[in-house]
Amino acid sequence: MDFDLSEADAERFAQRISDEIHGYETLDALAQPDADESLSIRDVDEHDDPHNAYITSFTTEGGDGPLRGVDVAVKDNLAVAGVPMTCGSRVFEGVVPRRNATVVARLVDAGARLVGKTNMDELAYGPTSETSAFGVVTNPADDERVAGGSSSGSAAAVAEGSADLAIGSDTGGSVRIPASFCGVVGFKPSWGAVPRDGFVDLAPTLDHIGTLAPDVETTALGFDVIGGYDARDPSSALARDIPVGSCADGLTDVPDPEELSFGVPAELLSTHVSDHVRERFEETIATLESSGATVESVRLPTVDDAVFVWNAVTNVEFAAALRRTGLPLERPGPFDLSRLDAAAGRQATAGVGFGDIVRERALVGAVLLDRYDGRHYIRARNVCSTLADEFADALYGHDALVAPTMPVVAPEIGERKPHSYDSDDGLDVPLAYNTRPANLAGVPAVTVPDGSDGLPVGVQFLAERYEDAHLLRVARSFEKIRDA
Repeated sequence: MDFDLSEADAERFAQRISDEIHGYETLDALAQPDADESLSIRDVDEHDDPHNAYITSFTTEGGDGPLRGVDVAVKDNLAVAGVPMTCGSRVFEGVVPRRNATVVARLVDAGARLVGKTNMDELAYGPTSETSAFGVVTNPADDERVAGGSSSGSAAAVAEGSADLAIGSDTGGSVRIPASFCGVVGFKPSWGAVPRDGFVDLAPTLDHIGTLAPDVETTALGFDVIGGYDARDPSSALARDIPVGSCADGLTDVPDPEELSFGVPAELLSTHVSDHVRERFEETIATLESSGATVESVRLPTVDDAVFVWNAVTNVEFAAALRRTGLPLERPGPFDLSRLDAAAGRQATAGVGFGDIVRERALVGAVLLDRYDGRHYIRARNVCSTLADEFADALYGHDALVAPTMPVVAPEIGERKPHSYDSDDGLDVPLAYNTRPANLAGVPAVTVPDGSDGLPVGVQFLAERYEDAHLLRVARSFEKIRDA
């Protein structure tokens, strides 16, 4: 800030501020931090973790509840009391939360047995897991290929069977990308459906917490537990428009194929989709139609421009979050002081330790803020509303939109260029091209394996905002059609 103070004003204000600032020291004595909970943390053994899915291994025994007997893995950008939280970065080693994130507390209350914190791209920025400071997560379907990102370890844990359910986050596809590559179900709810208290934001207006599991039923059961309003995250008030808590029960009565109508967005099935994925997707569409479902082409015109819309929103919000060292300015609290103290201390040490992607993207965001006064950000946020309207128009008369989740199968390790994630085969669009629009519009999206042989290919279903329960019923219908 520059108030253009005269020398006399500067001296006067400096003295007043100096006199006042000592009073704030009383806040340290008034603060009542949460009690530090200690858990038995185990070293992650490569024999027990063949795909590098975990950063930290531990076990909490679950009690009674809907998740009793369910092993759950949690992405390492969600707080588990007494367990280190790195966000996939060496910068945050030593951060040990004193209390659980809201979704973690809900899992524990529901009887889940937590089995570890999963590996991820650094600060959740990356679609392959190759930006993680703890090494790449390999794909259980093929050890030479990436698991996808940024919720890489969560998808690999479910695919390899070390977890029955996993929690991930999705800012531009980070639940659905690895779920598609690893051949599991990945669900990104409507924005606001799951509270983000105790979660480390990448871009708050695009961040979603979601579930990954072997099947739609377990995915929905996890959503029923973690979703719903929480006062610590005002945005979760939107969850009141969703029947959270009964989504899994709703899967017992799903639509018959002849009752279903799907729209295929032309923009998500364009030239960026590989021939192999296109062929697999066309087989899926043929299966839907032969089962009695109606399928027709629809349009989402703004998707063609969504790359820079997503970049503008994400990079500006990311840069702003790094600048304020995690200060939760928009949330009512109470807060866990351990993360704030550790994050501030780490970032004060010359900012060392972050990888190239984090540094480059933060610098891009800083330029958009400082040089251009955030104009691109505001325009991008306005385009999000346009895209939401286009989704509503495309969905009119349809139960869901359907498209390939990813334009390619899981790339080999090192195949993608580290900054753009373009490939050497000429594909010049981001891996997340088909997944980012749902984040920009805030609509629910779920990826389900197509069931064919070979490397996994996911089929993505999308619905109108707050139609999460209906979308999960549609996804379950597809599972039944696929397996018939």
